[in-house]
Amino acid sequence: MKTVSYDSYQNAFIDLKNGRIDGVFGDTAVVNEWLKTNPQLGVATEKVTDPQYFGTGLGIAVRPDNKALLEKLNNALAAIKADGTYQKINDQWFPQ
Repeated sequence: MKTVSYDSYQNAFIDLKNGRIDGVFGDTAVVNEWLKTNPQLGVATEKVTDPQYFGTGLGIAVRPDNKALLEKLNNALAAIKADGTYQKINDQWFPQ
């Protein structure tokens, strides 16, 4: 297998669509969004999630001196998790 690096997802997807490469390894949200307009292509259903290589998930970086912003973000995340909004967003952008 030969691997090829791209400067953008868009360029990789163009080559995939035109048959110049056999696959794209990328972020689930980006790939799923692209597939909405390219349904003739598919996605492997096995997610690559080994925390040794990919960490424990996405995060939001905040400057260490901005504790007020960190608290607001944490409170907002807790609120949307409690009311179900977080799960709806997750289901929309990271489908199984």
